Amino acid sequence: MYRQLLLILTLIFCTHLSFAQVEDGEIIDDEAIDNTVIKNDKRQTSKKPKKESKFKVDNIFLGTTFSLFLGNPLYVDISPYGGYLIGKYLGVGIGATYIYSAYSPAPNVVINDHVYGGRLFANVRPFPEVGGLKGLYAHFEGEYLNHQDGFTTGGNPVRKFVPAMHLGLGYNTAFDKGFAFTTEVLINPLWFSQVRQGIRPVYGTFWQYRLGLYYAF
Repeated sequence: MYRQLLLILTLIFCTHLSFAQVEDGEIIDDEAIDNTVIKNDKRQTSKKPKKESKFKVDNIFLGTTFSLFLGNPLYVDISPYGGYLIGKYLGVGIGATYIYSAYSPAPNVVINDHVYGGRLFANVRPFPEVGGLKGLYAHFEGEYLNHQDGFTTGGNPVRKFVPAMHLGLGYNTAFDKGFAFTTEVLINPLWFSQVRQGIRPVYGTFWQYRLGLYYAF
């Protein structure tokens, strides 16, 4: 009788222990699942920071230059342009060129011409934060212009595209918020080789003096 009672108690204890282990396992699994769900929710709801655009309207600039040469040929140059400042030191841009030209190949003979084309340029400012030198810049420009270059045997005008390169210095003087006057003195290195090869350059001399109006946003 004693042995039977001991056996029954042993079976009850083992059954209870097994049940408790199952319950403990379920709690651990539930906690693991709950933690996983919480982590996933955090990942889904987290927002990635938006990248700010590097383009700034304040870096845009517009302007136009004027130049005049009284000689043979005579020309009046009006050239609008627009560009963008890249940091403190560099500005790049694109522009259009229109020139009214007139030259006299012989006495009492005057040939008028309308010259047009485009240009790309870059301005480098070496001293953007130094007092009176902040307006100083080096100018690099490539230009491609269409102009009249003689006549055919039938008397029809012949037009050609002629390249030009302008290198030099410029300076802008602010006179109102955003507005400034510009002055440029430029040299065209291609002028000399074009003259030697018998190509009539668009410009009458190898150098240019330009005045302009500039506006920066």
